[in-house]
Amino acid sequence: MKQKIVRLVLGILLFGSIGSSTSQAQLPAGQPPAKLFVDPPLAGQLAKGVVVLPFRTENVRIMPVFGRAALAVSPRIGHFHLTLDDNSWVWGHFSDQEIIVADLPPGPHKIRIQLVNANHETLAQEVVKFEIPRRSNTKPEQKAGGKPRAEEPPAKLIVEAPQPDLLKIGVALIRYRTENLQIAPLFGPAALAISPRVGHLHVTLDDAPWHWADASGQPIDVGYLSPGRHKILIELADANHEVIAREVVRFEVPAKD
Repeated sequence: MKQKIVRLVLGILLFGSIGSSTSQAQLPAGQPPAKLFVDPPLAGQLAKGVVVLPFRTENVRIMPVFGRAALAVSPRIGHFHLTLDDNSWVWGHFSDQEIIVADLPPGPHKIRIQLVNANHETLAQEVVKFEIPRRSNTKPEQKAGGKPRAEEPPAKLIVEAPQPDLLKIGVALIRYRTENLQIAPLFGPAALAISPRVGHLHVTLDDAPWHWADASGQPIDVGYLSPGRHKILIELADANHEVIAREVVRFEVPAKD
């Protein structure tokens, strides 16, 4: 099967210089201000420890294009920086797909959603607060699927090491590619019948008990990492969230001079 290769063209270092994402962006002449609208988490998923946040934007297109030169593009382009609770680091979200975070422990939580321009300057932001209910000890229903289709070869996940130059500024950019599986935002048991096979990623930083889902096909991006050793668990899951391949990327963010 033809390999699916994930590509990204970087105009500047991802997440830019430290501190740039917190500055308020200047509005390009002739364009109305960008707007962000976030719906409450889907209630049925919260009971399972999963947060699904539908959203929409106005006057901005979401795509992975970066750099000051891209500020001249019209209509305006941008992306998201996401933060869970009081973590000091953020992860990038480069599509208009729903934001999905899973395996959160019971209790109150919040997600800060920053809509930023191509130069990582804030255009709009929202903070969504919610509570994960305590779940019973009842064993969950066994999900169907998760096994390779007989007529298809096993799915593979190939991950590259983070870019060293970006690690110096606390950013982990990890490119990957898949074989025998297409990355797509299609979920549920019915999607297991799709051929070629479809799936997505589950991404976990360090020893966090939770992960975020990524079905954009773009590289994995984590910014504002503290100096020291880190690891990112990248799991390739089928449409029914059964993990079929995984890789752990270990790296060290150097101390600042």
